[in-house]
Amino acid sequence: MYNLLKVLGVTEEQRERFGATLGEATRRLPSAITRLAAPTLPGTYNGGDFIWRVSFADRAAAEAALASEAGAAIRALVGDAQAVRSCEDAAFETGWSGGAADARTGLYRVAMFCANRNPTPERLAAFARDTLIMPDHARTILRWELSQAATASGAMPWTHLWEQEYADRTGLEGTYMIHPVHWAHVERWFDTEYPDYLVAPQLVHTFCAIDQAILNQGPEQ
Repeated sequence: MYNLLKVLGVTEEQRERFGATLGEATRRLPSAITRLAAPTLPGTYNGGDFIWRVSFADRAAAEAALASEAGAAIRALVGDAQAVRSCEDAAFETGWSGGAADARTGLYRVAMFCANRNPTPERLAAFARDTLIMPDHARTILRWELSQAATASGAMPWTHLWEQEYADRTGLEGTYMIHPVHWAHVERWFDTEYPDYLVAPQLVHTFCAIDQAILNQGPEQ
């Protein structure tokens, strides 16, 4: 799966028009396997006003979709400097993934990280291992994907996308965020006072409501 992700900050006076236009153009994108164009919920951090995420079978399908009429409309909308005040962008192949395909869902969350402090292969592999144990302990995570960016832009050169789905935001803000494993094993990669510090302090933590699963929904299923 090849995924396109944008976290968009939009001026207040443009949000209603922007959201409607983005949603309509996204619905018309050809060959998309999953589509998400939704407003963010309160409580994000550098989370923008809209999350846009679309998945395709491969990069060629994604490029063809962006070259379509609907794709041109999305590119023009995102490029409108009068409406868009920030855009965190990444394109990436689906990396590690898991979770129950048939579980109920209600919330999508993505964190965008820039692992740029001495990012040796060994340290990056250890960071991934620690992150990937979270679904075994924070059981409110219904589906998840940890991927590395192929291309990225925005406030930071994003290197990793950590995506999850939950039944509701309590599963994210309660069980996941305060879980002892999160603080004991994962947080050390983000703490500037810790010897293992790897990930830049500036990150994206954002989420939105969903009514159907968007992760682990590839053609093979």
